Amino acid sequence: MMMLKPGQLLDLAADTFRLDLTGGAQLWEAGALLAAARPAGLPALDATPEVRSWAETIGTGAYTPPVAPFPLVITTPAFIYAAPGADWPALAALLTRRYPADHAVQLAALDEAGAPLEVVAAALGDIPTHSLLTAHRALLHIPALPISGALRGPDGLAWVVARLLGPGGCPWDVRQSHQSLRAALLEEAHEVLEALDAGDMAALGEELGDLLLSVVVHSEMARQAGHFALEDVFEQIAAKLVRRHPHVFGDLVVDGEGAVLANWEQIKAAELAAKGKARTSALDGVPPSLPALAAAQKLGKKAARAGFNWREIDQVWLKVREELDELAAAAGGDQEHTREELGDLLFVLTRLADWLGVDAEAALREANAKFRRRFSRLEGLVVSEGGSLDELSLERLVSLWDQLKHETSR
Repeated sequence: MMMLKPGQLLDLAADTFRLDLTGGAQLWEAGALLAAARPAGLPALDATPEVRSWAETIGTGAYTPPVAPFPLVITTPAFIYAAPGADWPALAALLTRRYPADHAVQLAALDEAGAPLEVVAAALGDIPTHSLLTAHRALLHIPALPISGALRGPDGLAWVVARLLGPGGCPWDVRQSHQSLRAALLEEAHEVLEALDAGDMAALGEELGDLLLSVVVHSEMARQAGHFALEDVFEQIAAKLVRRHPHVFGDLVVDGEGAVLANWEQIKAAELAAKGKARTSALDGVPPSLPALAAAQKLGKKAARAGFNWREIDQVWLKVREELDELAAAAGGDQEHTREELGDLLFVLTRLADWLGVDAEAALREANAKFRRRFSRLEGLVVSEGGSLDELSLERLVSLWDQLKHETSR
C-alpha cells in the first residue's frame, strides 16, 4: 500500500465512513497506539529490576503494565490504521479499558492502493475475531462517546458530580457543605476498611468508588468556591509522590526500606520549611481525629524514630507486666486513677504490637469481627436448642463458646 500522510488518511476515513470531521478526530497507527498505552519510565517487561512489582513481591501473579495515560480522548471520534498481522486482541483489550465492549464501531478493509474493499459494522469487543482483519490492511472507526456514557474513566465521574452540583442539579446535593459531608467521608473510609478486613475484592472495588466520590465532590465544591479544582488535587499528590521518591524518579541510591523512610521524613521536613513551617515536636503530624488505638501506635512509632525506644523486646514485655500490675492495684479504687492506668496499659500494648510487627488497630478490628462471628454462632446455637441466652447459666454459655472456638479458629 502506498504511504498515505495523516491528512490523506483522515480524508480517506471521512470518505469511507461518510463522516463530517470538521469537529476534529484522532488518528493512530495500531502499533504506535499500543506503544503509547504503556507509561514511559517503566522498566522493559523483560528487565529484571532490583525492586520487583507489587504483584510479584506479594505473590499475587504476573505483572501487567497499566494504561496511563489512556492515549485516546473517548469523546472525540478516533481512527486506527492497521497493517495485516496487527495485534487486534491487544488493541481490543486496550480500547475496552475506556469504551464499552458493545460500543458500535466500523471496520473497513483496504486494498493495496488504500481504497476501501468492504465496510462492516461490529461491536468493539468482537473485532479480534472478525475475518475481515486477517488478510487486509484495515481502518477502524470508533465513534465518540457522549460524556454521559464515558463512565469508565475519571472524566466520567467528574462530569457526573459537576452535573449534580451544577445548575439544574440535585436539590439535596447543592445544599451540602464540606462539614456536612464530613461524617460521610469517615463512614466511607471505614467501609473500605471493612471490605479489606473481609478480603472481599468485589466490595472493595465498590467501596473505593464511594470513597473516591467524596474526593471528587469536595474538589468540585472547592472549584466552585474558587479554592482549588480536582486537577489541582491530582497534580499535588502526583508531584508529592515524585518528590518523596527520588530513589525511583531521580538518581538517589537507598539501602533498604529504613533508608527510604528516613529520606521520606527529611523530605517532609524540607517541604514544611519551604512553607514557612516546622515540626515543633517529633510527635507532630498525628491527626487528632484518628482512632485512639491507631493514634497511640503512630505516636509510639514517632517517639521510637526519635530515639525514645527500648533496646530489646524483653524490656517491652516487662513494661507490659508492670502496667498490668499497676492497673490491678488501681482497680476498685479511684475511678480516674483506674482509667489512667488502663490507658497506660493500652498504650504500652501498642508499643508491643510495633515490636511484634503487628498493626494494633487492624488486630483489634479483626478481633472484633471474630467475636461478632462467634457470638452470632452462639446465638444461633442457643436458638437451635430452643433456648435463649438469658436463660442459660454462665457455665453453659462458656462451654458452648469453647465448643465454637474448637470448631473454627475464625
